[in-house]
Formats: sequence, C-alpha cells, structure tokens
Amino acid sequence: MLFTDGDVFDYVIVGAGSAGCVIANRLTEDPTSRVLLVEAGGDPPIESDLPGLMPYMKQSAEDWNYTSIYDGYSQQGHTPPISDIPRGKMLGGCSSINYMYYVRGNPYDYDNWAKITNDNTWSYNNVLPYFIKSERLQDPNIWNTPSAAFHGSEGYLGVTKQYEKRTNKYLQAFSELGYNIVLDTNGNYTLGFTEPLLTIANGYRQSTATTFLSPIKNRSNLYVLKHTMVTKINFDEHNNAVSIEAIKENKEKITIRANKEIIVSAGAINSPQLLMLSGIGPRKHLEDLGINVIADLPVGENLQNHISGISTYALEKISERPKNPHKYPQPTVMGFATVNNLQTYPDYQSVNLIVDSDYLLENCAFTNYFKKEICNTFYKQAKGREVMISQTVVLHPKSRGRILLQSINPYVYPEIYTGYFSDAADLENLASYIERINRVTTTNYFQDVNATFLIPPDCASNEPDSEEFWRCYALCMAMTMNHYIGTCAMGSVVDGRLKVFGVQRLRVVDGSVIPNMTSGNTNVPIIMVAEKAADFIKAKN
Repeated sequence: MLFTDGDVFDYVIVGAGSAGCVIANRLTEDPTSRVLLVEAGGDPPIESDLPGLMPYMKQSAEDWNYTSIYDGYSQQGHTPPISDIPRGKMLGGCSSINYMYYVRGNPYDYDNWAKITNDNTWSYNNVLPYFIKSERLQDPNIWNTPSAAFHGSEGYLGVTKQYEKRTNKYLQAFSELGYNIVLDTNGNYTLGFTEPLLTIANGYRQSTATTFLSPIKNRSNLYVLKHTMVTKINFDEHNNAVSIEAIKENKEKITIRANKEIIVSAGAINSPQLLMLSGIGPRKHLEDLGINVIADLPVGENLQNHISGISTYALEKISERPKNPHKYPQPTVMGFATVNNLQTYPDYQSVNLIVDSDYLLENCAFTNYFKKEICNTFYKQAKGREVMISQTVVLHPKSRGRILLQSINPYVYPEIYTGYFSDAADLENLASYIERINRVTTTNYFQDVNATFLIPPDCASNEPDSEEFWRCYALCMAMTMNHYIGTCAMGSVVDGRLKVFGVQRLRVVDGSVIPNMTSGNTNVPIIMVAEKAADFIKAKN
C-alpha cells in the first residue's frame, strides 16, 4: 500500500517492537479493524535471525545506539565511562536484538504491580494466563513435570531449552554451595539454578516480528509502514488523540488519523520522548522548551534498569570448539537466589556463560567495552582455558534515573540519566551478591582445575576479600542489563488499563509502563503486557 497524507485507520500503533507486533497481531484478529503499525526501522537482518550472531547486533544500523549522560561514577570501568544503550530499531525491536532468555519474573512482581495500580487485574494469577497464551514451549522434559501447568503449547512464541553437557559440572558446583538445581524457573518455583529457557526455535531467534507479525502478514486489515519516524501525536480540543505526524524514509511528512485509538509502543526511551514532544510530560520541562502542555505528568521519570557486575574465572585448558550459528553462542547456567531463605522472590540473578578465552576478549572489549587494561589482563591469564563469565544482577535496584528532551527536534536523542548507584544500597548489594557467587571457587571442580578468579588492575592493591576489595570490584566491573522500564509508569502516567491520564484515546503499551522492576529479564513480561493490553482494547476497557 502507498501511504499518503490524511490516511485513516481504526488503530495506529507506534513502534513495531516487543509489544507493538503483539498488539498488531491481536487487534487484526477482528477483520473489521484496520490497524496501522509504524516502525522507524526496517526488517531484521540475518544477524538477528541467527542466535549465534547475537553479539554482533549492537552498534549496527538496526540499533538506536543511545548512550547515557556521563555521571562521573557508575561506569568507571568502561571506555568511554558511560552506558552504551542498545535498542532495537527494526521490526521486533529489542526482541530482535536481545539475548533471548525466556524469563517471566516472580509472582511477587505482579502482585506488587496490582498494589501500585490498585488494580487486581495485574496480580500474578491474572497475568499468568497471558504468559501461557503467547508461549509455544518445545521442551519434553518440562512437559513431563508439574511445571507444565504453567506453560503454553499453542502460542506464537517458540521457546526451547538448549541442553549442554558442559554445564553439568557448573550446576554441580552451585549445588555444592547450597543452591537448588531445578529444571524450570518459570513455573511454580522460581528460585534455583538451571539451564535457561530461550526464545529460540528450529535454530532461529523468536522475535515478535518473526513469531507474531510474519504469520499474519497477509491479513487484509494489517498495514505496516517501515522506515518512518513518528514525530508527534495530535489532540483535538477535547484532548482526544486523533492523529500522528510522521516523516517517511524519503523525508515526506504525513499525518495519519486514528478513528479509535493511538497506541504508543516505542519503548522505554522513545515512548517518553514522543509523549513529551506531543505535550505530555513535566510542565516546567516542556514549557522551558516552548512545548504546549496537554497533560502535566511525570513522563520520563522513574527510569529503572537492572545493574550488574561481571566476575570472571579461568578454568581447565581446552581446545577451540566449532560454533553453530543456529545455536545459542555459549552454554549458560542461570540462577535466582535470595539472601533470606524464607523469602519466596529472588534478590539477585546469576547468569554464567561458559566460553573460551577468545570469546572472553570479545565480550570484555566489544560487548561490554571494559577498559583495555582490564580486558588485556583477563585475556593473558585465561588464554587457552575454558572461562566462566558470571554476571550477578541486582534484581530490585533502588536507584532511579530520568529521561529529558534535549531539543524539540525529534531526531535529536533525549538525555538519558541512568542514576545508577544514586542509592548507595545498590552498590552495597551488588558487592555482597558478587561475593556470594564467588564462593564457587571453593567447590570441588573449581579446586580440581586450579580455577583463577580474574581481578581487574584497579582493585589489585586492595586487601583480598575485604569489604574495600568487593566494593572496588563491584564498581570497577559494574555494567547494565539493558532492561529499561518505568518512564511512563502505571499509576503515575497511565492507569491500570494503560490509558494516559488527562487525555483520551491514547495508550502506552511497552516496557515504559512497568512501574517496578521484575525479578529477571524484561522481554517476556513486556510481551505479556501487550497480550493483556490487546484484550483491554478489544473489550473497550
């Protein structure tokens, strides 16, 4: 279809990412609804489809390539000392660029959302059916356990587990430390260590573009407009959202009307930027930029992300192993653990990649852009050996950041203040959790192979195992998880039905509406939010 100025649809969805593709699928199930899905990027490249090429998606043409504002503190182990913020700029959004872990979080997370919104529809029992609805689990082992009751077999999203013999010795090591070894952390028990579920099926990444959009591409009521930047949402005199303004790839400016609703699914950075450009946001900030204020709301505030720290271990000598681009690039052991054994939700996550020394160097210098002194030191000690890269994640950080407009020009990136470690408890917890994971060096396998815990030069002068050492280590090896949420949060910017306060016919549906961080990776919760939102919209709630 040739899109022209003045075109009219029932629903206009801004952003074909993790949420947008799901909503487009579900709304077009009604053949009487004409749905337009607008995406700033294009189709995912082959590097996105093949799981083994996942590390090479960042800093590509399909990445927005955002960076944070320098804070002088939280990223001092990196060059440059700021946060690199990859965001998918293509169909599927971040589901086309992420690390493909299928992690739902913990029931505690969703019961907490229900309290924040005073809306029981977000309680765990009421969101579980939507996790099940989207999923197509292809793991016979889980289907033969009680955990099967928590999984789906008929959804669009293919989910598998990649079993590797090499992980057994690491699972045994964590078992020696008292951690439970489980088959599944997405069922009725979410604590313990396991080989994680992955959004991979038949050797290909299961992005929402591949799973929710491709199968319905021939629906006559679905329209997809790619390489088009939405720059503003327009409102009538009654504060109804009535149209979007956009710029196509050829620089043509068009206005497209929505008869029923506009749904913003541009992600935790782009959604608040678009709302603020359209007059929805903090009054003073918008007025300082000369933007007419439609609704005075804390858009862009409450930015949250998981903060983590890397610890690295050099183990037994190995020879180079061939790599299959259709498989996940490294065997992984993932765990969720508490400090208080009586607690039912995890305090920290442990993601352990089993790699060779060449991958370690690539991961250190390119993927995580740690300082060259750190990467060279680690590579020299690990060369020719198997390596465990352990990422310890603070699952419920207290620090908050914010996003501000830098300009009224939509092509000028917003200012991203991450706020990492602005609450000192996050650094203290990170240091404590890394120290707990480091006890793995006392286990039989690590002792048998004379495992080496790799220490960055900046911390080598600290007394080993002292409080100062672990604080130095956590700060030096800190990095982010790219799980950005909260900037259009339920309870402050949108209501429990994801409608924007103060206006009509406008919803936000993506990670930005999540009010408090989930206990794990955020892609699957975002898909759940989209599934739920589609039902709200179809029911006219």
